Formats: sequence, C-alpha cells, structure tokens
Amino acid sequence: MSYSIKPRNDARKAFLDSGLTYADLSRRDLEALRSVLGKHLKSAETMKGYRIDRAIRVVDWPRGWAALTCSAYYFEKREAITFGQEGFIGFGGWADDSNVAPIISGFHEWLADTAKAKSFERSAMLEAGAA
Repeated sequence: MSYSIKPRNDARKAFLDSGLTYADLSRRDLEALRSVLGKHLKSAETMKGYRIDRAIRVVDWPRGWAALTCSAYYFEKREAITFGQEGFIGFGGWADDSNVAPIISGFHEWLADTAKAKSFERSAMLEAGAA
C-alpha cells in the first residue's frame, strides 16, 4: 500500500492560491462541501458504504476549527476534511492514497465553485458600493 502527501499538499496549496480564508467560509459553504463530498464518496469504488457523515463539527468558527467526517461499512466518523485552527487543512489522515482520492477530488470541485461564487459576491458588493 503506497501513501503520498503530494495530493494533500496540492489541495492545501489550491486553497491558499484561491485567495479564500476561513473567514470567507460560512456554515452554508461547509454544508455545500459536505454535499459535494457526499457525491464523490458515494460514487467512489474504494470501499463498501463509503459516505460523508451528516454532522459538521464547528468550534469557534472562523477563528477555531471545523471538521467533516466520513464512515464506511467497518468504521465511523473518521476525518474527511478538517480545517484546523492554525490554518492547516487535513484530508483523511487515516486513509491511503486511493481512499483519500474522492475526498480530495470533491474538495477541488467545491473549492473551484466556492472561489468563483465568492469572487462574484465581492464584485457585486464593490459595484453596489461604487454606485
């Protein structure tokens, strides 16, 4: 079984490059991430019953941390994605490369959509303020 941190580090870099911060992310954004991850985990053929958990754990957001967990037929509530208090984003720390792949691909999909939406919101706010 191989394990590489490169896909995880690439996802962390993508978040940094997006210009988003935790302060930009609302509860609704985290719920959208949960939805996208749910789609990716459900369609993954890596293990039976792979799914995102319904609960999103949020502590003192956005200064604190938030966690989304996943389950499968033989485990419950393992890390899917954690937005750590110091800015570190964890991706399935328990998982090998094949089992973390749907988490990372879902994160990239969500990140692209969220960054685009936030950019549009900022532009609209600037235009409204300039009028």
